Amino acid sequence: VIAVSSTASAALVAGDIAIVGYQASGVTTDSISFASLVNLDAGAVVYFTDNGFTTGSGFRGVLSTDNDGNENLMKFTVGSGGLAAGTVISSRSTAYASNWSLSGQIANVGGTAAYLQLSLSSTGEQVTAFISDNVQPMLSGYTALYNFDNTGAYEAATTSGTGQLAPGLVQGTSAILLGSPTSANFANFNFGAFSGAADRATWLARIGNSANWTTSAATTDTADGSFSVGAIPTPGAVALLGLAGLISRRRK
Repeated sequence: VIAVSSTASAALVAGDIAIVGYQASGVTTDSISFASLVNLDAGAVVYFTDNGFTTGSGFRGVLSTDNDGNENLMKFTVGSGGLAAGTVISSRSTAYASNWSLSGQIANVGGTAAYLQLSLSSTGEQVTAFISDNVQPMLSGYTALYNFDNTGAYEAATTSGTGQLAPGLVQGTSAILLGSPTSANFANFNFGAFSGAADRATWLARIGNSANWTTSAATTDTADGSFSVGAIPTPGAVALLGLAGLISRRRK
């Protein structure tokens, strides 16, 4: 994996991580997996919720006295060694189990709701990844990073299976929209269809293309993994490379 950039959670922007796996009928419990598209600093915190979002209203059911809203919220905290770009982590990961908060009170103020593994629907769901500077992370102060939706459309969050894109997210680059499932409990981005390193934007375009996803009724858990994220040379670096090539030719 090639280093691209390093950022704390406060500096993360849409597309710095992507949701790449979804299992609504797991062997023992539901799960998702996410991929890092940049290097994440130690201590960076990313939240994941299956609460739908409505423009102007926020995450469904979230109140100062109800910190998990109508559905669930879980938290991933990057460990002391940081997290390299190109890392894929499942919410059921054993290697990263201690990094996930899947229990315990969400905030010490305004309610007693607890973190919990997402409970996903096989008939259509949405999951939003985000950061937040609020101890009540879904109430305010959040920045959306990525959205997964397999209902075939975006709509106001009036049920557990509906939702819109949170501010800053764009279908195809920081959101993946899959068709409404029938028996497609399992949805997974097909990393195996690609080889070699690609830059962040290329990977996001691939992940945001529904044609690159595999869906089935399988009960296979989402999994950990890795892929190669390559850096794009800066304009200055490109100019220097060109100058070096010109000098080399003149010396021959």
